[in-house]
Amino acid sequence: MTLKTLPTREIGRRRIYRFLRWTIGRGRDRDPVHLFFCEGEEEDGTRCGADSGERADVEAAREWTFTHLRDRQDHRSFGQLIYVPLVMVPEEEPP
Repeated sequence: MTLKTLPTREIGRRRIYRFLRWTIGRGRDRDPVHLFFCEGEEEDGTRCGADSGERADVEAAREWTFTHLRDRQDHRSFGQLIYVPLVMVPEEEPP
């Protein structure tokens, strides 16, 4: 049986940590992405699974639901996914 040796740390090396207050906000360099998807069922009981595709314009993505409903009037249940880019920002920048 062999024993593993644990990694060693130099004695005397110190680190100083500064605790900062952070806030989270919307990233300004990227736009949100919207996707609508159908939760309706086909005649055989399987979920439809059709979706609008990823769109930056929420109204264009929402319009897809009405088009899908027009083509499949028994598909009335939809879901929406939204990707919103976020950024963590400290209240004050560290020195």
